Amino acid sequence: VKVIVKVALWVLGIIGVLAIVLVALVWWWLRPLDHTVPHGDECLDQPQGAYERCWDILVPDGVGTEVPLLLDLHGYSGNKTQQRGLSGFEEIALREGFIVAWPQGIQRSWNAGGVQWLSANEAPEVSGQGCCGTAIFEEIDDVAFIRDMVAQLMHQYSIDPVRVYVSGLSNGCAMAQRLAAEASDVFAGAACMSMYLLSDVPATYTPTPVMEIHGTADRVVDYYEGKWNGAMKNFDNWRIRNGCSGEGEVVWREGRHELMRASGCTNGADVALLSVFEAGHLPYKGSSLDLNTSEIAWTFLKETALR
Repeated sequence: VKVIVKVALWVLGIIGVLAIVLVALVWWWLRPLDHTVPHGDECLDQPQGAYERCWDILVPDGVGTEVPLLLDLHGYSGNKTQQRGLSGFEEIALREGFIVAWPQGIQRSWNAGGVQWLSANEAPEVSGQGCCGTAIFEEIDDVAFIRDMVAQLMHQYSIDPVRVYVSGLSNGCAMAQRLAAEASDVFAGAACMSMYLLSDVPATYTPTPVMEIHGTADRVVDYYEGKWNGAMKNFDNWRIRNGCSGEGEVVWREGRHELMRASGCTNGADVALLSVFEAGHLPYKGSSLDLNTSEIAWTFLKETALR
């Protein structure tokens, strides 16, 4: 009898373990899916030179076909994870249903063009003309990287090829504007924070909508013209480059915020400058601001498409 009882208990124990395993498997299959692809991290299938080039990506649940793609570039000394948490584009993408990717620059920097510095460790304030760090010192071809990245994402996901956009902060903003200039066949628009175009514009450039958002109290990249172009001069350069009619006008002013826009531009490529009075180098919502500048950037971008 004791043997029978022991066998019965052993069988019941096995059944209990199997039941737990079955419940765990059912939970695994029915669990709520994350809003990102596995791990949220991808890399180029064919790395460039000695560096592996990677990015975080957000693909909202139930995203449709032919959806927009936004690239959001971190600033100098920043990284893709920090930018993802800072900019707020993730929340907007989940609501609006578009894909966002946050690429990583080499040694936390982007080759946004301009004059090369004397060393990889030289601070961006020294030159005032080139930016930034290891990427520009080693002449990393970040335009080629971003082109390859977009091509790979288009192969992997159902992305609308005429609705690919770019944003970024500081060094990432200068890089975003370089992409608008040198990859105008890829990007339908750029809207970014706290930096100016530093590179030359090629003859192949097709007028592309550009918005820059800048705090007037920025002490990292001055809002006013000095060693950098300044926000107003950057606006004027894009306005002239895009063949806009007139010098632009203030279309919206509220509290500490003012939006200037130039329209009547070639290819419908409007140019805009959002000035955030008394704001510093990080003009994002939550950085002492009640204004959601990323929402304004996305509103500007989603009105545009490649022509």
